Amino acid sequence: MAIFWAFIVPYLKSLGMNNTYIGIIASLMILSGVVGQFVTGYICDVKGTIKKIFIISMIILSISIIFFFQSQNSTYMMVFIVIIGFFQSSAMGLTDSWVLESDSEIKENFGGIRALGSAGWGISAILVGSLIDRMGWDIIYVLYGIMTILLLGALYNMKDAKGDKVNLTEGVTFKDIKELLINKSYVHLLVILFLLFSGLHAAGTFSPIIIQNYGGAKFHVGLYLFVAATSEIPMLFYAKRLKVKYKLTALLVFAALAMAIRMVLVAYSNSIAAVVSLGAMQFITFSIIVFISKYLIDEVSPPKTKTMAQMVGMAIYHGLSGIFSTSLSGWLSDNIGMKGMLLFQAGLSFVAIILSLRYHYNRWKILR
Repeated sequence: MAIFWAFIVPYLKSLGMNNTYIGIIASLMILSGVVGQFVTGYICDVKGTIKKIFIISMIILSISIIFFFQSQNSTYMMVFIVIIGFFQSSAMGLTDSWVLESDSEIKENFGGIRALGSAGWGISAILVGSLIDRMGWDIIYVLYGIMTILLLGALYNMKDAKGDKVNLTEGVTFKDIKELLINKSYVHLLVILFLLFSGLHAAGTFSPIIIQNYGGAKFHVGLYLFVAATSEIPMLFYAKRLKVKYKLTALLVFAALAMAIRMVLVAYSNSIAAVVSLGAMQFITFSIIVFISKYLIDEVSPPKTKTMAQMVGMAIYHGLSGIFSTSLSGWLSDNIGMKGMLLFQAGLSFVAIILSLRYHYNRWKILR
């Protein structure tokens, strides 16, 4: 995933696009991803399989990325961006659902499994960044094709997450979907995560641009991504113990506070080294947010719509917040500067702190 996702913004920047246009492109990709997550989540629950849908998504995704980098026509690029967004967001969400809907031993080790993904992301980012500097942008689709083939080979004998646990004769009805969408705890949680992921999107999208503005090369962008990804690993490996030691809602409040502090620090960073170093704050922001979000959603979602709850949730807090964040942040950075945009995102994180405290209190009353 990192081979394409981590370098799409620098690639668009290399084509001479301004921040506003990059924000629009990113939003278009994320919007199609939102649709993809709704569709694939529903299909997985109805058909009772995650594995088959994931494999199909990866094949189409890989082919689309190859055509995207081969295309010289802006219209075709837009079409492929939509396809890539649809299937990449779906594939990313399905990997998490696959773990959470497996047996209890695998589910309880979600953090450690997710940490391996972060390690792969970090190593890929720094290596691919160096290869792009040496060999050009075409290396991306070559590597993506190779890694997809290796992935499909690894998946061949892997057990599906749903299998016999799903009764296909019952099906997922409109009533089940309605029950999910009017669940107050579910909606409250999604609003908080929407605000937090808005900040994460802004930091992830515009930190590479800030690095380039300070004169950094693709290697420095890759180094930032490497620092960010590898810093997630210790916390994700510790997630199982953290989940036992602290309430998930208390961790949500802490992560919201850390997110607000991170945005302020990035806003006042003044060098490549500072921006790269602040990538390490993924340790107490993204890594905590990503694992508690999965468990908290699983905790409040109905049994028949577990996959859909995760996919719809991710579509909203990761997808729609991405559209909101990249579009607005791109416009704000062009009009009031990067610093002003990042401070605006810090303000949204402070709102998330207040809502997290309320959610923590409400859940405490229910479970008391």
